[in-house]
Amino acid sequence: MNVRAHRSRQLALDRCLQLLEEAQIRGQARIDGPLGLLLRRHLERAGMIAEHRLEGRRIDRVLDDIFALQAQLLGQEPEDSRHHNGA
Repeated sequence: MNVRAHRSRQLALDRCLQLLEEAQIRGQARIDGPLGLLLRRHLERAGMIAEHRLEGRRIDRVLDDIFALQAQLLGQEPEDSRHHNGA
């Protein structure tokens, strides 16, 4: 993967994280339709397609998925935040 594509994917994942964290700050626990649409658009721009429907999923679980995608993109072992949260 070239540097430009890599950077584009990283920026799209960063934006997904930002959207999810903003939703959590607003007190949202699950992904609704508008948030799911925004996330899907950013993932598609990065050349990644959501394998399943995002709407209705818990935000903390989707955050874990995005962190895992970032780790893969950086060539690192993904960390599961559930191990740190005691869940």
